[in-house]
Amino acid sequence: MGNSVALQNTQYIYDLVNLCAQFNVEKAVVCPGSRCAPLLIGFGKHPDIETISITDERSAGFVGLGMAQQTESPVVLVCTSGTAAQNFTPAVTEAYYQHVPLIVLTADRPSEWIDQWDGQTIHQGHLYEPHIKGSFIYDEELVVVGEQALALALSGAKGPVHLNIPIREPFYPDSLDEFKIATKGTKFTKEKIYKIEKSIWNGFESILNSSEKVLVLGGQTEPDPRLVELLNQLDVPVVGDVISNLHGVDGVIKTADLVFKKILAPETNSGCKHTKGAEYTNNFKPDFLVTIGRSIISKNLKLFLREYKPQAHWHIGEGMAGDPFQSLTKIVEIPPAIFLKEWLTKFATEPQRAQSKAKRQDGYFALLSKVQKEVCDDLDSKLEKAEFNYFSAVRKIIKNIPKNSLLHLGNSMPVRIANFIGIQDPTINVWCNRGTSGIDGVVSTAVGHAIAEPNRKHTLIIGDLSFFYDRNGLWLNHEFPNNLQIVILNDSGGGIFNMIPGPSDQGDLTHLFTTKHNRTAEPTAKEFGLEYWSVGSMDELEKVLEKIESGILEIFTDMKINTETFKRIATKGTEDTK
Repeated sequence: MGNSVALQNTQYIYDLVNLCAQFNVEKAVVCPGSRCAPLLIGFGKHPDIETISITDERSAGFVGLGMAQQTESPVVLVCTSGTAAQNFTPAVTEAYYQHVPLIVLTADRPSEWIDQWDGQTIHQGHLYEPHIKGSFIYDEELVVVGEQALALALSGAKGPVHLNIPIREPFYPDSLDEFKIATKGTKFTKEKIYKIEKSIWNGFESILNSSEKVLVLGGQTEPDPRLVELLNQLDVPVVGDVISNLHGVDGVIKTADLVFKKILAPETNSGCKHTKGAEYTNNFKPDFLVTIGRSIISKNLKLFLREYKPQAHWHIGEGMAGDPFQSLTKIVEIPPAIFLKEWLTKFATEPQRAQSKAKRQDGYFALLSKVQKEVCDDLDSKLEKAEFNYFSAVRKIIKNIPKNSLLHLGNSMPVRIANFIGIQDPTINVWCNRGTSGIDGVVSTAVGHAIAEPNRKHTLIIGDLSFFYDRNGLWLNHEFPNNLQIVILNDSGGGIFNMIPGPSDQGDLTHLFTTKHNRTAEPTAKEFGLEYWSVGSMDELEKVLEKIESGILEIFTDMKINTETFKRIATKGTEDTK
């Protein structure tokens, strides 16, 4: 009798599990607990869903994020009631800003027990708002919201949704003999037909014809060979940070921080013939700025475009459209690849017009390319002369990454260093948690990617504090992926706070920002059974790189030397810390 009651109490949950499968969920990351038992049983028994168990909910959320990014499919997160659900919040927030479809299923106690001093009972219904596409209460009377929530996660700009599930006792079956889970059903398919109105093209053509300098700027974007191919056909300069994944675009301006530092202060550049200040700088101001993607790393690029605003600024893409330059004049909610394809079809096929535009844009492109070559040569020269530091170390690591690899970048300094150096190989995909730019969950996200794509090499470059902060990303309830190499830049603290204005000027309080320490990752590697290497010079690094395959490589550098190197080469406006 008890077995039948438990199964009756939970059948609606098993139906939800199968509904997830119908919506193309192939992976679920579940965290142990009692109230979530029916969810653990349902996903564990479903033949079409791979279920991975991770003890730490914060880490589990980011592992799920990485899996969803890598597979381009929705991933389910499951946890028990109480504060367990709150620990998903950082990953859910990152997913919201990066348009990642996480299906968050939180087990809950019946509502009448909230605020009654009952264990593991808190207010869970709207836990992730406003950083969620939708919040739903899913119970026996409201099963219809299951399909609504899953469709919402996958429609338009994808993103996370939350189903909070009150579960009544009994929910543990005595045995699974009577357990039934449906495994059939129609797979969810929803192809949206995009149409760009004629009025939009008329406006676009008018601006295009009147603009001497057109610039396409790529913010953070998932790797997309189609997008790169289309941009290669445009006779327009393209700027893209390392996280834009546009390094396969011919002639892309990929060192924007250094380029626009020089453009903003030409009189300080030795050997620069242009000393007219604003007049020279104004040559680089775009008349028409077209942005795609999301966040921008390059601080000097932001400063430049805020001061030298384009006459027109269109953003192309679905979902939230930020306005970091305070210049946005038009939002076109169309996937960039679709818009670019029509742009090429409509305007680049008219020979006379195309030739005329190419001529105008060639001059603009040549200006930007000249500055990029100068700053890259200058960077190489400075790094060759400098003592061993984490800029030169990262440059060596990047040069040694195999083709068709994935490069994961930690926040704070690693992503900035890589952005100065740039990626040359178009077959390397770049990932970074720049939705919220936090240091939490970086290891876990890379682990999720590596688990989801076991046939490619993954390299994570991460700072020491960020690594130690997310050590639980190594704590998996199954084998650690052997295709992931973790490179730790250890300068014994938060070195960036010695570099940016403010914290470095606080005298005997600076230690509260830099959090100096003497920890190494060697005990952590031993604890989790990972191979470990440590280096403190370029010679040692080169030798290790010849034999390392996975595990942890810890690079020790001197914070003072790093700070001096940063001040010689880095950007203005570095008050952002992450």
